[in-house]
Amino acid sequence: MDRPAAMTLPIDADLAGIRQAVRGFAQEAGLAGERLQNLVLAVNEAVTNVLDHGAGTGSVHLWRADHGVRVQIVDPAGRLLPADLDRSPPWPPTHGMGLWVIRQVCDEVRLDHPEGHSRLELFMAYRPVAAPAADTPPHDTRPSTPRHLLRLHRRRETPGPDDSPEDGPGHSRFQDAAGQP
Repeated sequence: MDRPAAMTLPIDADLAGIRQAVRGFAQEAGLAGERLQNLVLAVNEAVTNVLDHGAGTGSVHLWRADHGVRVQIVDPAGRLLPADLDRSPPWPPTHGMGLWVIRQVCDEVRLDHPEGHSRLELFMAYRPVAAPAADTPPHDTRPSTPRHLLRLHRRRETPGPDDSPEDGPGHSRFQDAAGQP
């Protein structure tokens, strides 16, 4: 049985269905493990942004590339700007982290605006992409964050009887894999 070389999905509120389709396509294309999960996460974040901040509709195009999987998320509203990709998330993180997460987990992230639409293109290689040579100038002047520190874990704390669901002492807070808030 031949594996499809490409797939197109409509963007709608069925995020679970989109994640399942992306996972199935990328897995059949050869992605596995953490790289597969990161691509599914990135596409979910991008589609959520289209639903919450864009036109509320659009399309997801996936295809097998020579060394990985490419995905384009197209939003007819065209509101996503290059400056949006360069923003760091707010601290403490409560929302607005989707594009930052996408940049951290994908090997390539590109944005263009054909015909006034926002087209976000993601690439995930089958194997991790090697870091640029020391004499190669970085494309991003911000300090890099090692990928292994980007996994957010919930610190388990026992809330007291008078605690509210807002951040504060005795409440669960997100922290990175190194245990830092």
